[in-house]
Amino acid sequence: MELGRIERPTIGRFIDVEFFRIIRFLPMEMLGERIDGLIYTGAKDAATDMEVDSIDEIVTFFREKGVGRLTILSTDPLEARLDECATCSGLPSVGRPLCHFEGGLLAGFLESVLGDNIDLKEVKCWGLGDKTCLFEEI
Repeated sequence: MELGRIERPTIGRFIDVEFFRIIRFLPMEMLGERIDGLIYTGAKDAATDMEVDSIDEIVTFFREKGVGRLTILSTDPLEARLDECATCSGLPSVGRPLCHFEGGLLAGFLESVLGDNIDLKEVKCWGLGDKTCLFEEI
C-alpha cells in the first residue's frame, strides 16, 4: 500500500494530535495491551519500507511529520530521546509506556540506516510519569 500518497489539496497532510490519539488508542481499548506488540511491529515494518539514509534524515522525518523532537543520544549503546511525542505528551501517568508506534518506527529506521537488527524498549514515557520518552536498545 502506498501510504505516502495523499490527495487532500484543501486541508493538507496533517491531522490533529487528539484525533491521532483516538485512532492510536482505539485498538488498545478494544483488544487490551496485547495490541502493543502488533503496533510496534507494524510501525517497524512500515519504516523499513520508507527511504531514509542517515540518522539526520530520521530526526528530520520525526520533526517534519509531527511525531516529535527526536534526539539520538548514543549509537553504542543505542539510546534516543523523544520530546513532544504525538502519542503521549501531556497524558497522565498510567503506569506503563505508551509509545509503541514511535518505538517501532524508530527501530525500523535505525535498522535500515545502521544495517543491524534493532529493537528498542521505552524506559521513560509520560505514561510512566516522565516528561519525555526514552528508548534504549534491547
